[in-house]
Amino acid sequence: MSRRKLMSPRPLVSCLAALALTLLWSSPASGAPASRFNDPPPHRGGAEVRMTYGGRTHACSSGFAVRRVEDGKRAMTTAGHCAPTPTEATSGEHPFGTFVRSFHDNEVDAALIGGTPAKPQLYAPTLWTNGGTPSTPVARRVLGKADGPVKYQKVCVSGKVTKLVCDIEVYNLTSGESCEDEPPRICTRGLVLAGKEGVNIVAQGDSGAPVFVPIDTEIDGHKVYGVMLVGMLVGGGPRRQGGPEDLVVFHSVKQIECALNARVLTTAEAESGDTAPPPARSDCAQSSTTRSLALSERNAATDRPSSSTSARSAREKRRS
Repeated sequence: MSRRKLMSPRPLVSCLAALALTLLWSSPASGAPASRFNDPPPHRGGAEVRMTYGGRTHACSSGFAVRRVEDGKRAMTTAGHCAPTPTEATSGEHPFGTFVRSFHDNEVDAALIGGTPAKPQLYAPTLWTNGGTPSTPVARRVLGKADGPVKYQKVCVSGKVTKLVCDIEVYNLTSGESCEDEPPRICTRGLVLAGKEGVNIVAQGDSGAPVFVPIDTEIDGHKVYGVMLVGMLVGGGPRRQGGPEDLVVFHSVKQIECALNARVLTTAEAESGDTAPPPARSDCAQSSTTRSLALSERNAATDRPSSSTSARSAREKRRS
């Protein structure tokens, strides 16, 4: 397959009950140190998040911190196929938040995890980035964002399973798609397509991970390891049957901000102490996603999953 050919990778949510051969996982002991698998507040992107619904436990990766347009409250992104609203998420021994928005359709595969009045949470503009070379920093700060990558740009992905993988080349900005294996086989289209030939970039459980470009800078005489966010991982797959998982598809930052009605939280914004709601984007397309947002908010308020996420939940239960 040509590296620019439209691909249909599968989503990367992991059902832990069926993942014994691909992921050795156990609950961290009480008092365990902070890590991707035991992420305390303020929560970081690139951490493991676990959700139990439909009688099974699923795992994905957290994306990046945002501020909600309607109230300025912080939240964390992940993939929509990971869980329906109002599923609760944990990371190791720590509560992580509640799925307050979750979309999985032909345009959007994204969700928002946030605190509730009864169970508040705090999220930081920081990403787990360990797992690369020995000199790789354990974490990086979100110093900026771009609406999306540019063609042929090299980007990094940092998920809970494969951890940090860099030098992933962007092949096409809109031809990527991620399709489910079972009927009704929802296919999310219009995604960024990228890859690193011959290298396993992602695995089940990496869904929702941040996609970024590293930025190393100096602030007040101190070296700072940072990132410029360009997107959020949705799925992956091999370019050749039986080959490594060397292709990925992801939402751009603009797609995430528009779909979730939120804006990326940067380190500078977090340190400013400004809690005012950020301005809404004025360049979002009017689509079914916008209409679905109001539906998701109403359902979250009444603790009922939306019809689209209910159907997805049943499909994931059959796959698991």
